[in-house]
Amino acid sequence: MYERYEKTGSYILMGMMVVSLLVLMYLGLYNHPTGDDYYYAVTTKRALEETGSVWQMLVAAAQGVADQYVCWQGTYSAMFLMHLPPNVFGENGYKLVTALILFLYTGGVFYLFKPVLRDVLKGSKYMWCAVSAIFVLLTIQTVPFKGESFFWYNGSMYYTGYFSITLFFFGAMCRYLISGRKCYLPILMFLAVFLAGGNYVSLLPAILITAVIGDALFRKHSKKAWSIGVILVLMLGGLVVSAMAPGNQVRGEGSVGDISAFKAIVLSIWQSLSYLEAWIDRWWLIAVILLTPFFWQTYKHIKFTFRFPVLVVGFVHGIFCSMSCPTFYAQGSTGPARAMAVVYYGFMLSTLVNYYYLLGNLYQWWQTRVVLKEEPYGEKSWLRKRTPLILVSGVLVFLCAAQIYSGEMSECSSVQAVQVLYSGEAAAYEQEYQERLRVLEDDSVQEVVFKPYEYQPAMLYVGDFTGDVTNENNIEIAKYFNKESIKVEFLD
Repeated sequence: MYERYEKTGSYILMGMMVVSLLVLMYLGLYNHPTGDDYYYAVTTKRALEETGSVWQMLVAAAQGVADQYVCWQGTYSAMFLMHLPPNVFGENGYKLVTALILFLYTGGVFYLFKPVLRDVLKGSKYMWCAVSAIFVLLTIQTVPFKGESFFWYNGSMYYTGYFSITLFFFGAMCRYLISGRKCYLPILMFLAVFLAGGNYVSLLPAILITAVIGDALFRKHSKKAWSIGVILVLMLGGLVVSAMAPGNQVRGEGSVGDISAFKAIVLSIWQSLSYLEAWIDRWWLIAVILLTPFFWQTYKHIKFTFRFPVLVVGFVHGIFCSMSCPTFYAQGSTGPARAMAVVYYGFMLSTLVNYYYLLGNLYQWWQTRVVLKEEPYGEKSWLRKRTPLILVSGVLVFLCAAQIYSGEMSECSSVQAVQVLYSGEAAAYEQEYQERLRVLEDDSVQEVVFKPYEYQPAMLYVGDFTGDVTNENNIEIAKYFNKESIKVEFLD
């Protein structure tokens, strides 16, 4: 009976996930570049226009990385991608940003979860699809600051994109550790160097997890420990190259500073308590209830013992806390909105891992203390067999009804997307942007002054030009469009 429900449930959940992603991707067709999407694309766009050579465009991107390394920040691989936003190839290229980020994130989740759920936990392909779909739905639909997470190339690529690649990294590592196939090593080495040149929010926990895996393998005298050790050294080496950039000091002059590493750790742990209070909500409970039958089934097929719940839960939560350390250390805060998205993904992943471990501990206690002591009652009745399903379904219906009644359903990403599309805001925003674009492409207009956007639809609108023609962003954007100056005339 469970197999039938598992198969049906996986089809339903996968269908819900696909529909929700398609809605967001459709809204992405109204998406347009802003801010740093123009700022970093000035030299690469010019190189492509003047030479028509993609190679020269890549050379310009590499030169941009070198320049930014000295004057702004050392995240070398991220800077390379920042200089290559889709709008370099034309305005329509930017319409693919949302689809690209969502495909990357969803692919990363499924790629990592497959070896974990199928090979380690002995689950079926339906269980793998169902659990992955639940996690994707939970995180994509409820993540804070959705615009910066999926629609703005510069911010979403740097954070959600790099977190997604981190998932691919550990998915490849799991496959290497399980199969021993050395073809994964070059991929892992490349990704180690690549990730080290990205954001520190997802990099720090990746380093810690890799170090723990390497240490465990060394203790078991496994030959694979040396491979993981090399990967860790490459990652640490890349981090040193990134962290030692002269530009980091220049950029840091405008931040809070004077926060020690110890204080950053303490602040991160304290902040994690606020996350627990804010993010353990009804959506999380709905996801947990949906996941429980799938999790419960895996315990029947694995020999692992869940003997150290306090130690494991503390360790996993500590890994999660490490995600906040870089922003507290560098900025004295939780960081920008787009960084919060990565912390949110990490929170959901870590709490669900901890829930799986605690549920496993409960399962084994139940088997040894309760099930073995039960008296045989013969064959269970139809109602008794389905009592857990009926109870779970009732709780789910209640929680979903509560979400609708409270209005929280309207805050889901896909629901917001439908509202923006249906209300006409997306089309109105598109019309306003096209009117601006005609001015920007008109060579006879050199000093450009815009009115603020009248329509600023959720997720699509993440910012605008400033009202100061001497602002560095405005200056670079003016260069991008070959204008003398650009500004937005905001009303007081």
